[in-house]
Amino acid sequence: MFEKTATRSQNIRILIADDHEIVRESLKRMLDVIEDIDVVGVCENGLEAYKKARELSPHIVLLDAIMPECNGVEATRLIVNENHDIKVLMLTTFSDDELIFNAFHAGVTGYILKDITVEQLIRCIYDCAEGNLIIPSEIAGKLVKRITGSPLEAEKFTETEKEIIPLMIDGLSNKQISSKLNISYGTVRNYISGIYKKIGT
Repeated sequence: MFEKTATRSQNIRILIADDHEIVRESLKRMLDVIEDIDVVGVCENGLEAYKKARELSPHIVLLDAIMPECNGVEATRLIVNENHDIKVLMLTTFSDDELIFNAFHAGVTGYILKDITVEQLIRCIYDCAEGNLIIPSEIAGKLVKRITGSPLEAEKFTETEKEIIPLMIDGLSNKQISSKLNISYGTVRNYISGIYKKIGT
């Protein structure tokens, strides 16, 4: 059983959006048993997710990529543009590069696939709540190609960014990178943001 961390002052408020009733109700049941996670609402499309996010002010919106009326990417853009404090975690079966890049460009904090375990999902939610970016291997691979592809591409990155990128690829969290390189957590986040901009994400 997952327990509330000593540093978290309040439960994580989650809004779930998926057009399949079985999926969203299953997610709700799984998350409802976690002590420091509160599912504040469920909805079946992106437009409804945007409206409920305005009404309920969740910490995290857990949403599917492909939904009717308003897809997950557009819903993310609407939610994040209106409230920068709300984080979006995209949970989907689709893993094509274009969708992933569009999702991060719209403002998702994480992109995960539905074949992960419950334990992995909970860990992703905790990481998302702490502000850590959750990236799939496709983007990690893109980072490697951008750095090793040619000297011109490598010149885009500062020396510190070149130190951070392999740690990102290895799956280290922002806090772990901060500790390993002996730089502040906020500085790590700024560097990572710069890295994403340089690769067009």
